[in-house]
Amino acid sequence: MSSATPFRWERPSVQTSELATLATGKTADGSLTNVLRLIGSFDDLDPDGPLTRKSSDQDWSKLIDHIRDVANHVREVEAQSQEQELHVQHLLERAREDIKEAADRVRAADARAADIQARSEALLKAADERVKAAEERARVAEGWLALIREAITSEFIVKQDTKRIA
Repeated sequence: MSSATPFRWERPSVQTSELATLATGKTADGSLTNVLRLIGSFDDLDPDGPLTRKSSDQDWSKLIDHIRDVANHVREVEAQSQEQELHVQHLLERAREDIKEAADRVRAADARAADIQARSEALLKAADERVKAAEERARVAEGWLALIREAITSEFIVKQDTKRIA
């Protein structure tokens, strides 16, 4: 395929509204001044020169071939554009799925962390209760030990005094 040469598109000097009035032949004052302004002065025309150039069949054939080349190029560009758009849509869908999966993993990790925290708090509470119970048992045991010591001390001292006397 041949490379297409770009055409230069220039803005017409006559405004679109003026062209519309020229096409209908109706002007505000009913004159043909706009037509003359569009065409130009008749004095500028060369009376001896040809007004139009006769186009050959080869020129028309080249023009048609060029139009076909440009149309093929436009179709190729459009196909590439659609392919790229599909690729971008596929990438966006994959990105959405990845984001959804990441959000699911974050929620699962948060749930696991909350579960671990709840279990650790329950274990700490149970350990704290066991420590308090152990402290209470130790206090009661110390009380009994103090009573036993007092009983032993009071009983053995009396008996020793009794043996000395005997």
